[in-house]
Amino acid sequence: MEANQDKLIDEVRSSYARHFKDQTTPSLKLNIALSGGCDSMVLLHTLKQLETELNLVLSATYINHGLSENAHQWQEFCASSCDELDIPFAAKSINVEKISELGIEGAARELRYQALASTSLGVVTTAHHQNDQAETFILQLIRGAGLKGLAGMPEFDPSNNIWRPLLRVQRDDIEVFAKQMHIKYIEDESNKDVRFDRNFIRRDILPALYERFPHASKTIARSANLIAEGLHLHQSIAEEDSQKYFSKNFTRLNLGMMQDLGHERVTNLIRWWLEKNGHKMPSLKVMQQIIKQLETIKKDAQIDIQLSKEISVRAYKNELWLVPIQKDKESFEVYWQGQEEIILPDASTLIFKKQKGEGLSIKKLGDRLIRIQNRQGGERFKPFHNQPTRTLKYLLQKSELPPWERDVIPLLFIEDHLVAVPSFGIDHDYKANQHEDAYQIQWVR
Repeated sequence: MEANQDKLIDEVRSSYARHFKDQTTPSLKLNIALSGGCDSMVLLHTLKQLETELNLVLSATYINHGLSENAHQWQEFCASSCDELDIPFAAKSINVEKISELGIEGAARELRYQALASTSLGVVTTAHHQNDQAETFILQLIRGAGLKGLAGMPEFDPSNNIWRPLLRVQRDDIEVFAKQMHIKYIEDESNKDVRFDRNFIRRDILPALYERFPHASKTIARSANLIAEGLHLHQSIAEEDSQKYFSKNFTRLNLGMMQDLGHERVTNLIRWWLEKNGHKMPSLKVMQQIIKQLETIKKDAQIDIQLSKEISVRAYKNELWLVPIQKDKESFEVYWQGQEEIILPDASTLIFKKQKGEGLSIKKLGDRLIRIQNRQGGERFKPFHNQPTRTLKYLLQKSELPPWERDVIPLLFIEDHLVAVPSFGIDHDYKANQHEDAYQIQWVR
């Protein structure tokens, strides 16, 4: 019996050594995602046993999804268990209906991780085990996932600061440990509901698979690890390619890649670009549409492919851009009161940075109010003293600003005089001289 206990605890020790042995801080802060179920309660007790040995600072958080009438009882159980172990406890409620387009399972998972990240002062620690990895792999396989989905869950995810110390442990070993250590836990009745995809895989598919292939969870996990290695290779190639084809802040992608790189590396680079900017991977159909249009694009042609409700991929002047989808434009008018940043009604931001020379002259501005509004049409502007006043429409058409920004760029007025167009120019009468204090005005969408 003790052998099983030692085996599970040794697995946690080994996982700690793999990922945290070289940490520079004297102690490791862990925030345990506690559901009250068998897996998370075993993790709680195991880490408590290792608290002194590994110099851990433990806390636990229960996320109340509000999906069960028993949720508050489970929360009280988790709080009581942590109190007995002298582990600080917190609880947070989420509303899965906020992102209902992901489905109940997807929304609960997404919001759970968001809530844990927002409340955690350390590494979020979950009780995912080897059988969970097998379930995830099969679900992703059925959904036609690519390398990222099939790579499964990493044991330690530094980008999201999540550690899964039981990921190499089988569910049976966790249950035996709980029995041997007399660990109390709750049973979530929703785990029996096979309407949920994961429960269907867990209860109806995997038992038959394990009966025929007893080591299936281990071999599936090995396959996921091999796919993860392939994923890392693809990411390394994209990282190398990015040095040549990306703007400094990775917001734009140079279309020179279409002549220099093969089809697979172009696709890989675009996927990497989307992930780098925090966007979810598009469907295969959308990705194929992007590549097809890029392969047939003519010079100075424009493409516009919607990735989601919020963002689209557009091409302009031999570059790909990620562009927020403009909702119906509403007129606005606000006044700047000297703050360094002002968020406009369309959710874009104006940043006022003091500097010497180039920009809006602070002296010439004086104490006059600046009115900020969007384009109404018919505005006239004179950014250069040796050129006539022209319509703003004409000037913007001659500028490097992409077409989709020209219609929504905010304008700065003193009374009825247009004095500044961010990212474009300053009225010649309000430009700062070389040694004058000035505001550099940056517009961020």
